[in-house]
Amino acid sequence: MSQALMIDEFEEDNKENELSNWIERAKPSYINGKPTYLDDAGEIIEGIYLDMPNDVYHALPALSSSKLKKFIDSPAHYYREYLSGITRKRTTAMQNTFDAGTHSHSLVLEPEGYYDRYFRDVMPIDYPDALHTAVQIEEQLVKLGLKKSGTKAEKIARLIAADPTAEVFEDIQQREYDKQGVKGTMVFEGEDVTTYGGKIPVDGQVWDDAHRAARTTRQHKEADAYISNGLPEVAIFHRCPKTNMMLKVKFDWLRFDDEAVDLKTTLSTRPEKFARQLNDLHYDGQQEFYKYVALLSGIEIKEFTFVATEYVHADICQPYNLPRTRSIRASEMVQTGLKEMAECQKTGVWYGWSKDDCTMTLMK
Repeated sequence: MSQALMIDEFEEDNKENELSNWIERAKPSYINGKPTYLDDAGEIIEGIYLDMPNDVYHALPALSSSKLKKFIDSPAHYYREYLSGITRKRTTAMQNTFDAGTHSHSLVLEPEGYYDRYFRDVMPIDYPDALHTAVQIEEQLVKLGLKKSGTKAEKIARLIAADPTAEVFEDIQQREYDKQGVKGTMVFEGEDVTTYGGKIPVDGQVWDDAHRAARTTRQHKEADAYISNGLPEVAIFHRCPKTNMMLKVKFDWLRFDDEAVDLKTTLSTRPEKFARQLNDLHYDGQQEFYKYVALLSGIEIKEFTFVATEYVHADICQPYNLPRTRSIRASEMVQTGLKEMAECQKTGVWYGWSKDDCTMTLMK
């Protein structure tokens, strides 16, 4: 169903319901290439915005739930992450985990045009009979009575010239790249990446994980129903009246009936393990921060659902809601966090586990 038709149906239904009708106030992030979310001085304009690129959203100077959650860990952790200037590169494993989650989000929420932007990179496991290592290539060269000196690329070229039927993984991979188009570069998520035909190669394992996670999510009847009757990636900016800080959120999915959905790719959807992850990563705080910023913009979120999907050890999708008592505690945590962050900004003191330098006694 087209977005225009969904919006028309919502507006008809909304006549009989007390809803925020946020879609009528939402704006495209760009009109004729000009950002609608910035004034002439380059300052953020409060509002609801559609189709805002992730890198643009993350770069805008406003407080996000991720930053507030880091502050709730401790002001010192927030300072190290965002203010100290100290950077620590993510490991390959961390990058791949992030990519699988990112790609599955795209496949579930905004699949249109996905295959125009990405393609699956081949993996050695796809061609188990191909030669992969330099030693294997050298052994084959020796069998053909050819020299085995030179770089790996030179050895591959020499082998294929002598035996066009030889299967070498790097050669197979390059031929797959050539099928996509001319090699180039582009900036993606703030980093320069290599493209072929304007498309980004995605690690084969990440690709497979992401597609499997997306299928698992959509095959869950209730999860699939939640991710309907709304729009993806709805960004909202509003200044906090209590702290004067500009706040920002970007809903994975905001329904026209004022319900919200947040997708989580996770190692385990088992209730007790997801609850532990929820505690460690302050998902409850994220929920209440999102609800608070939405409320400032005139949207009272009626229900907030976490759609959790695992894909590493099993393929399971499980939606979760938080109990009301947990939501109330999390809301208080968010409001306290905002107040204390404003105080830290004022004083320049980013403390650890106590505002005072003291010795703590550990509990049993």
